Amino acid sequence: MSIELKLDTDNLLHTNPSLYVAFYGEQDLSMAHFIHKLFSEYKVGKKILDIGSGTGRDVAYLNSVGYETAGLDQSEEMLSWARERYPGLPFIYGDQSDFSLHQQFDALYCVGSTFLYNFTNEAVLSSLRCFRNHLHQGGLLYLDMRNAAFFLTKEGQRWLTEELVEQRTVNENTSVTLQTRFSIDPANQILHRDYCWTITGFKPVKEHLRHRLLFPQELIHYLTACGFRVVQLFDHPSPHTQTYEWNEPLTFRQDMLGRRMQVIAQAI
Repeated sequence: MSIELKLDTDNLLHTNPSLYVAFYGEQDLSMAHFIHKLFSEYKVGKKILDIGSGTGRDVAYLNSVGYETAGLDQSEEMLSWARERYPGLPFIYGDQSDFSLHQQFDALYCVGSTFLYNFTNEAVLSSLRCFRNHLHQGGLLYLDMRNAAFFLTKEGQRWLTEELVEQRTVNENTSVTLQTRFSIDPANQILHRDYCWTITGFKPVKEHLRHRLLFPQELIHYLTACGFRVVQLFDHPSPHTQTYEWNEPLTFRQDMLGRRMQVIAQAI
């Protein structure tokens, strides 16, 4: 596949779906398999909302196995990509902290650290209230995000002192290299991400992005304040970083030392 780049953007991946697909791939359904397993285990209904639906891959998979799944995203480029590749499926423009679809769902999920673009306490609460308003009573919420507690571990400390390098080969003529340096603003619980993208045929692109860092008990507090009951808090399985197959057993590990923090909560 070829990569087309729009460089005038504050988030290179979110504005360039072809780069996103080239770097992360379009065939890995680990997260979709896990969500399907999760919803089957907890016997949720069929009406699902994906917050931060991106390329639309997970929405398309869940619809293919019988759910009525809609996707919501704030990137017009991602929405256009998803609508073109999955015609007939609902992909809606919206901000996670302030959207109104005038309907409620049986389950809602927000994965891939989309939730961490809520940089302030007020934004976190606004998003969770919005999620609660779009869930039936008893509806299920699944969140997946970076785990702030990971940066207290030896591996997490290494991430803060060394440059991380990832590389993907797109085809025989194109490769993508991502160099990352992380730093933390402790007072505001912000993870600063300095990226340098090197893509065959383009000048290197540097960008600075941020994520809010949330700790486990902090997230539980916010969920409880917004009308949720926490069912599971866990860091394993981690479908965002590891392959998850549909036939794997659904067992949770709660060490909370892993890279991802995940939570299952029920609307009350």
